[in-house]
Amino acid sequence: MAKKWSKRKVFRIIWLSFGSLFFIWNWNTFQSHQLPENTFLNNDLVSVLETDDQITFTSALPENKLEVIFFQGGLTDPKAYAPLCRKIAEKGFTCHLIKMEWRLPQYRYQEVFKFIDLKAGNYVIGGHSQGGKMAAQMVHENPTLFKGLFLMGTSHPRDIDLSNQPIPCIKLYADRDGLASVEEVMENKSKLPKNSNLILIAGGNHSQFGYLGQLLMDSSSKISLEEQQKQTIHHLITFMNSIKMKV
Repeated sequence: MAKKWSKRKVFRIIWLSFGSLFFIWNWNTFQSHQLPENTFLNNDLVSVLETDDQITFTSALPENKLEVIFFQGGLTDPKAYAPLCRKIAEKGFTCHLIKMEWRLPQYRYQEVFKFIDLKAGNYVIGGHSQGGKMAAQMVHENPTLFKGLFLMGTSHPRDIDLSNQPIPCIKLYADRDGLASVEEVMENKSKLPKNSNLILIAGGNHSQFGYLGQLLMDSSSKISLEEQQKQTIHHLITFMNSIKMKV
């Protein structure tokens, strides 16, 4: 005769089942979702090359000497930012989407020096969330190396002070961002480079800065993914065009 399961054993199985389902759901939100079909296709405007270290979206406009280094968010699939990087390239700026080891930008972020000669070109650097933090860290450690800094959906710089850096900077933040709230962004405003341009995306959230699922603790957006991406692209391109004139 089969032994009856104890209440403790039943509870343990239920707990483990829910825990496993929660982990799977949470991990799935960090994956790329709903990527446009042409994201990785070559055409007359953009060519795409993927390696172990980066996905490069090369612009067909050779006269533009300004290029972009993009750092992914923490734990996120780097491909979630591929549509954004492609749009940047379509507007004339070759964009290097950096693949971070273990999807963690805070570790070995300086590996980018091994496969891109940053000292030989004109680069703007930036990223989303934790990627924005490490882009700011790169500027802090290499104050004369980059032509501009862009930050998306992040409360950083928080632990470093860039207020004395003359570098052009833009920061995009959203009022529905549950991971980098407006209050947190404003708390650290004084640590940004002087004359930084802070732009609020009304109705946007943290997750829609990439093609991601809704991340844990993020708020629901009040605008579509397409609309948030459209506004993000517009402001980034305006920023980069202002730097292009000086390069």
